Formats: sequence, C-alpha cells, structure tokens
Amino acid sequence: MAVIERGSARIWWEARGTGSPLLIIQGIGYPSDASWRLLPGLLTRHTVIAMDNRGAGRSNVPDEQWGIEDMAADAEAVLRAADLGPAHVLGLSMGGLVAQELALRSPELVATLMLGCTSPGGPDAILMRPDVADQFTEWGNLPAEQAAWRAAPVIYGKDTPAGAIKADIDVRMARPTSRVGYGKQLFAVATYGGCLPRLRDLRQPVLVLQGTADLIVPKANADVLLAAIPQARLHLMQGAGHIFTTDAAASAVEAILDFTAEADAQAAAAPRRPVAPRWAEPGDALGDLPGLSDLTPA
Repeated sequence: MAVIERGSARIWWEARGTGSPLLIIQGIGYPSDASWRLLPGLLTRHTVIAMDNRGAGRSNVPDEQWGIEDMAADAEAVLRAADLGPAHVLGLSMGGLVAQELALRSPELVATLMLGCTSPGGPDAILMRPDVADQFTEWGNLPAEQAAWRAAPVIYGKDTPAGAIKADIDVRMARPTSRVGYGKQLFAVATYGGCLPRLRDLRQPVLVLQGTADLIVPKANADVLLAAIPQARLHLMQGAGHIFTTDAAASAVEAILDFTAEADAQAAAAPRRPVAPRWAEPGDALGDLPGLSDLTPA
C-alpha cells in the first residue's frame, strides 16, 4: 500500500495479485473495501489496484472543494505510480464519472473502460425519482450506520438478504466516511458538467454494467451511454439494485472477466511496432551499437 500526495490531498492505494492491472474507482462515500465481494474472482486473473477517493477511506478530506476532474487526476496519479501499464478501469456510480474523465484525459493509461451503475453526468444524466431523492435528504443528519440501514431498501434489490446488507455495512463502517467528505464528493458530482459530447472520442472497449432495479441511477442512463459509445456493450443484471456488486456479484465478475480476457487476448495478438534501428555515427564505441536482437522486430 502507498499514499500519493497531490496538493493537499493524500490518496491511499494498493495493488494486489498478478495479471493485467485492473483499477476500481468507488462511488460516493464508499471506501475501496466496499468491493470486497468482487475481489476473489477478479484476483484470479488481475492485479487489482484499489484506491480510496479523496474524502473517503484512508485518503484525507482536503480543505478545499474539488471536482470530478481532480478525482480523475488522482486516479491518473495512482496508475502512473503503480507503473503496470494500461489498466482495465472499473468505475462504480460516481466512480464511473471519474473513470470516463480519466479515459478521455489519459487514454494511454486505460486499456478498457467498465462503467457500472453510472451516467455521463451533468445535464445529460437521468436523475432518480423525486421521492427517492427526498429520502436521501431525510437521512442526511442521521449517524452513518443508521443512515446506511435506512438507505438499504433503496440501494439494494428487493430480494437482497438482510445478512448480505449487514456484511456490507460492517465493511463500510470499519472506515466510515465523514459528513464533510461525503458532502464534498456529492458537490463534485452535482457540479460536474458531464462528458456526453466527448464520449464519441473514446477508443477503448467499453462495458456498461447495470441492474434493472437500480433506483439511484436508472437504467435509462445505461441506454444513454450505449447510444453515445458505439463500441460499448451492455451487461444487464435482472433484479439487481444500485449495489449490483452485492445483488449480482457472481454475474458481474463473470462479465468483467470475460470482457477483460477478450481485450487482453486482442492486445496480445496485435502486431507490435518494430523498433527503428539506430545506425552507427562517428565516435560511437562498439558497445554502443545495436545488436542483432535489437534490429529484429518483436
């Protein structure tokens, strides 16, 4: 594990496992531990890079307000520090906004883009129903654990076992997000201008993951993303709510692994650009000249 300092922000991250790198970017108020159900499957094939967004988990809450663009720059800094090459990037909810911004700003760092329970942000995002939004307002002043239980019927599918919800809440409460950190992340989402007009510039393979019972980010947002990104494909999880990482964890992991395996295979099969030879110049020592292996295309 390590910490990156960007201005007054201290961003915690760690990399675990072997295989092609996969970065997970979390949603509002969630620490990196929140994806614990995905890890056993993802670690069978990937080096999983986890990071705590500024304002949550083991990262700090900077005094100044920040935006989605700042969080994308944090993710970029993490990938550069990890130095594992282009990564598969999974963005969940708010993390999907961060992931889109990252892929658009630093495409060389993103091998594939996976957008879970998210939207393009800004004026093109399709919002939750007013009655759902009103409930979140009511919970704003409750203690964190009590608010988490009150939110459960809205963020999970109707058939999610209480035991599964409790396990998730226990993980989150081990590193609870402060009201200030939550509020600043929420403000970043609310003031984000969105990226829909720029999504046509994406060249990476894109997978959209969506639960049919998501009340927080309605499925219509997935349709908007699919229409804006010609190469995007959809993995729909029947009955799953916003937290599909619990409601449909096995289905999500299978879809992610199939998607990244296909992309990794295509990348491995792609012809590599040969290295142009450097010919001798006056003053070169023999040891400075390229050998035969250097002149042979890989």
